[in-house]
Amino acid sequence: MEDYNKVFTLKTIAEVLNQSNERKPMLQSVLESFLNITHFEAGWIFLGEHEMELVADYGLPEALIVNDKEPMCGSDMCYCLSSYKQGRLEQAFSILTCKRLEQANRESKYHTGGFTHHATVALQDQNKKYGVFNVTAPNRTQFHQDELDLLQSIAEQITYALIRIELFEAEEKRVKLLESLHHISTELRQIESYDDLKHLIDLTVINSWILGCEIHVHEANLMCGNKTSYQIHIDLPTLSGEIIFFSNQNVDEQETEFLNLLAQYIELTIKSIQLKERERNIIQIQEREALAQDLHDTVNQLLYSMTATSSALKTMNQDESLNEPIQLIHSLSQQALNEMRQLIEDKQSNFIKKGLVSALNQYATQIGLTLNWSTKGVQDIPVQMEEALYKVGREAIHNIYKHASVQKASLKLIRDQEHIQFQIQDHGLGFDTDQVKTSFGLVGIKDRVNKLGGKCEILSKPERGTKIDITIPV
Repeated sequence: MEDYNKVFTLKTIAEVLNQSNERKPMLQSVLESFLNITHFEAGWIFLGEHEMELVADYGLPEALIVNDKEPMCGSDMCYCLSSYKQGRLEQAFSILTCKRLEQANRESKYHTGGFTHHATVALQDQNKKYGVFNVTAPNRTQFHQDELDLLQSIAEQITYALIRIELFEAEEKRVKLLESLHHISTELRQIESYDDLKHLIDLTVINSWILGCEIHVHEANLMCGNKTSYQIHIDLPTLSGEIIFFSNQNVDEQETEFLNLLAQYIELTIKSIQLKERERNIIQIQEREALAQDLHDTVNQLLYSMTATSSALKTMNQDESLNEPIQLIHSLSQQALNEMRQLIEDKQSNFIKKGLVSALNQYATQIGLTLNWSTKGVQDIPVQMEEALYKVGREAIHNIYKHASVQKASLKLIRDQEHIQFQIQDHGLGFDTDQVKTSFGLVGIKDRVNKLGGKCEILSKPERGTKIDITIPV
């Protein structure tokens, strides 16, 4: 082929390739342009790396277009496609015979237009296979080397164009995914609870390719949508948790980027939920503090006045018949005052002011109990856990004072990255745990621990003391 014709053909094809960003229309135009300026009269292009699809054809004879182009189904029996899949199409070359046309000629049912052989070239680079480009002419059993060289040059142009379109489509897909992520992130900023988060994921995240989402953090386990065999695991490092996305296919680079960014937004949302929950707990504690102060300033003062007045009446009274009712009034007011002080102390969150262990030690000292304690890594315990442990500890210390007949007890508090361990032990009278199962105090201790997702083990035997062992996940 003359150099002028080759340059003209390459220039024409290059212009066609640069006019489109859509794969199939571009390939159809390239094929038609190539056939119109060369002496080839028919051609077809398959795309795919494993499953081949006919994406462009021109000038096919009757034998290849019957039954909606059924002979062009891309069967592996075709020599050109089997060679392509086996990696043996390094350069353009002549296929000795086309099995599709050979079969049609053998059956003699449809015209083949004189086509028996075709030239073929792979559309590929060193990184990826894109497809196969075939051309033919009637009554030709061999193609010249300059024709094959031209075909190879055209194939390289087409391959570069396919790479360009692939990059364009990838960036276009990335932009759409980021737009979707922006919408989801806007909705995530409004989330107040885990129930809201689950509802949002069901509504806006689950779609045609994300079929399910599973979240594991220490406070909650959420499952949205359905599980599939295609799983993408992403760590949530600041929560010591994990999120798993379930898809209906292997995800590509853009989808992986989207899922990683989405996981970060969900992680931030969960942290926000935790902070809001902490704020609500602190507000509740502050409200109780205010109530305790109100009780102290009003009812407690009145009860104290009643106690003092009744005590004075006992001293001043000269009528023996009034001794008993005055004593009753004094006893009732003293009892009410003691109960009010206990109620106020329950409402006041001493552990916030002094620290959990210091507050429990102070309480033990007040009731005449020596508390030997040890701690490790307790500087950062969540408020709701600290409050629950304070109430558990007070109940346990009160039980020791009331039932164990000892003046000493031990307390151990340890926090590591995963758990809080809280232990109170005495060497007193103990009890039979099989006989004492419905104690209000013990049931309350277990309920508080269960609400935090923890485990509570109460070990005791008569004359061998009691140990309460609590483990709570952090």
